Amino acid sequence: MGSKKTDAQAFAKMLYTDSSQKLTQKEIAERVGVRPNTVGKWIEKYGWDKLRKSLMVTRQKMITDLYDQLEILNDHIKNRPITYDIPDKYLKGQKVKDADGNETIVYPTYNEEDFPIATGNFPTTKEANTIAVITTSIKRLETETSIAEIYEVATGFLEYLKPQDFELYQKLVPVFDGFINSKLV
Repeated sequence: MGSKKTDAQAFAKMLYTDSSQKLTQKEIAERVGVRPNTVGKWIEKYGWDKLRKSLMVTRQKMITDLYDQLEILNDHIKNRPITYDIPDKYLKGQKVKDADGNETIVYPTYNEEDFPIATGNFPTTKEANTIAVITTSIKRLETETSIAEIYEVATGFLEYLKPQDFELYQKLVPVFDGFINSKLV
């Protein structure tokens, strides 16, 4: 169980890094129940400005990027040329002298398809592992609900409600704040 200060700090961090709200330090302090200079110290000490910028990469953007990476890898596997595991003795020529003593290199004849496939249109072990990691990441991003998402939905609802029923909006903001604080414990 977290301390009250840790919970307040976590909630303040969430409010500060929410790019859709752009709340001031004073507004955050009021919602969290601390002084504005406390919020300022936390921003400085824990590097929340940098975090705020990094969070501009949304979950949907990450999912899209992962799908793009998966597509590129699958296209590479599907379109690469098939190579066969041909023994070196067939790939190296032998010096041969003709009747006049001139040397030439002669290569043995073979059908490359008579040998097993060394690289084909199926993933290597490394590629299969990469595919598994990417698909696991996509699944996790698509299915897990984080505290940030709960906050995002609550904020979206409150923004929807605000122009329609401002009094109800004002009553619900502390309720949602309390709900989110309860999830931080």
